[in-house]
Amino acid sequence: MDVRALESVVLDQTSVIKKLDLGYPREELPRAEELLKAKANIVVTGHRRAGKSTFLLQLMNKHFKGSFYYLNFGDERLIDFDVADFQILHELLLRHFGEKKVFLFDEIQGKKGWDRFVARMYETGNRFFITGSNAFLLSREISTYLTGRHLDIEMYPFSFREFLGYNNFNENPLTTKGKVALLKLFDEYVQNGGFPEVVTSKNTEILQSIYDDVINKDILGRYQVEDANTIKKIALFLLSSFAKEVSYTSIKNSFGLGSTNTAKKYVSYLTNTFMMFEVPKFSYSAKEQTYLKKIYCIDTGMINKMAFTPSENKGRLLENLVFIELKRRKKQVFYWKSLAGKEVDFILVDKGKPVEAIQVCYDLNKENLERELGALKEAAQELKIKKTTMLTYDQRKTEGGTDLLPVWEWLIGKE
Repeated sequence: MDVRALESVVLDQTSVIKKLDLGYPREELPRAEELLKAKANIVVTGHRRAGKSTFLLQLMNKHFKGSFYYLNFGDERLIDFDVADFQILHELLLRHFGEKKVFLFDEIQGKKGWDRFVARMYETGNRFFITGSNAFLLSREISTYLTGRHLDIEMYPFSFREFLGYNNFNENPLTTKGKVALLKLFDEYVQNGGFPEVVTSKNTEILQSIYDDVINKDILGRYQVEDANTIKKIALFLLSSFAKEVSYTSIKNSFGLGSTNTAKKYVSYLTNTFMMFEVPKFSYSAKEQTYLKKIYCIDTGMINKMAFTPSENKGRLLENLVFIELKRRKKQVFYWKSLAGKEVDFILVDKGKPVEAIQVCYDLNKENLERELGALKEAAQELKIKKTTMLTYDQRKTEGGTDLLPVWEWLIGKE
């Protein structure tokens, strides 16, 4: 890469981050501060524009202000950056900013040789904070040279707790006034989602841009996809199938793919970007877990903006919210289905043992009470689970030994 072009990018980006509004402090900051004590490199992964860079800059400005280097490799001017350019980059940084021992490298996945450079520099007392929006590329690149030398943080769009904090909500939700205000904000959160740019601007058109960038840059720009139109159709199909079972066979047949392996590969492109998630059916048979899987999306705002969905999908949207919150809480998640077709949305597993069953239903009423609670009870009996929870839009009581909680109340809690 041309040295002067690289120098220009370095100076431009350094100037920009000095003026950047770092926004609302993210919930992961306390955990990140604990990880700082380990002296390891920190790798932050997550969906494009979920706030990874801002989060690390919040951490940097608090603990390393003025004493770290920064470079965003997602800059299109760095498209020709190669392994030999890392040494040139370091020399440029030393020349312009003096010696510093902390590096923040943004969206570095896919840059050839970055892991070797980081490993070499780490051995001489340097420390790296890295972001990436492709789980497979990062894990593959890290596995050889950085195993045991890094700690991971997963970043998601704003949680409902963060959303309330950003909106300065300080009412008591147990009062009528507080409840009305909270539900208004909750409805907005369900509709628009939690991507930081959308929350701060209230402009949902940004979701189209985020979606397009994932498809065009993170998938088509990185993989050898023979039929770009097909991958776009599959992405919209999966987005519209959120909180539903999907099989690779059905994808193969629906889109005329050559094999289920091709279908699996295309789905993996989407899950590697953190846009989609697959949840397996709970079974003690590993083979059975590979059959039908349920699909969830990173953000309900993206679903509402992009998916081809029926007008009445409130229950599925709540279910999607709950799933992403379970991911934030680092839970191992499955779903359960009986031979008769009864289903429980989430089975939480700890150390190989099912510990909690969670059912999500927008409104529990006479028509669905027996079905929803019956499935929970049957799953609990079969899997020997003691804790069962039913989450609804705004109901709170105990029914047949199961706690009914409003989703918003559960989201506000930490566990």
